[in-house]
Amino acid sequence: MHALTYLSVMAHKHKQDEDAYFYLQQAKMQMDTYSLPQYQYAKIPFHYAIYAKTAAQKEPHLLRVLELTELTPDHWVAQSSRKQLMDYYLDTARLDQAKQLVAPLTNDNAENNLLRARVAFSQSNVQEFLALATKAFEQARRTGQVSLSLDIALILCSAPELQTNYDFYTNYISEHATPNWSEQNKLKLNALNMI
Repeated sequence: MHALTYLSVMAHKHKQDEDAYFYLQQAKMQMDTYSLPQYQYAKIPFHYAIYAKTAAQKEPHLLRVLELTELTPDHWVAQSSRKQLMDYYLDTARLDQAKQLVAPLTNDNAENNLLRARVAFSQSNVQEFLALATKAFEQARRTGQVSLSLDIALILCSAPELQTNYDFYTNYISEHATPNWSEQNKLKLNALNMI
C-alpha cells in the first residue's frame, strides 16, 4: 500500500495524473483485500486533496479524511487535514466552520491547542489566544516537535503588542530554526524583520 501511494505521488510530480489516480485506486483495492482499519483509508482522500489545485477543491477530500479518522483524531493525516481546513476557513472568513472543526477535539495536545488558539485570535479573544498558544508552544517543545514549536513561536511573534515574551520567542526562533523551516517561512520572517 505504501509503495502504491508513493508511486501515485511520483506520478503526480511527473504530471502523470492518470497514473497517479490509478495507483490510488490500486492502493484502495489492497486495503479492501486486507480489511485494513478505517483510518488507513483516509490516506486516499488525503492524496486526492494533495492533487487538487485549489483550497476549495481540497475541502471535500479533507473533510472525508476527518470522517475516516473520527476514531483516531490524532493520526497524522487527520491533523494535517484539520490544519489545512483551518487555514482555508480562516483565510475565507468562515469562522463558524473553523469553530466546528475544533469543537469535537478532546485531546489536550499542541496541534489541537494551536487550532483553538487560532480560532480565539480570529474572535479577538486575546487572553484565550495567548493562553492556548503558550500552552501549545510548551507542549510542542516538551514533545520534541521542533517545527511545530517554531510555527507557534512565529505566530506569537506576529503580534508583539499582545504579549510580553516577544524576545523569548524571537530568540527561540533564531536558535532553533532549520534552514528548511526558515525558507518555508521566509515571508513571515521578513515581515517581522527576523531575517
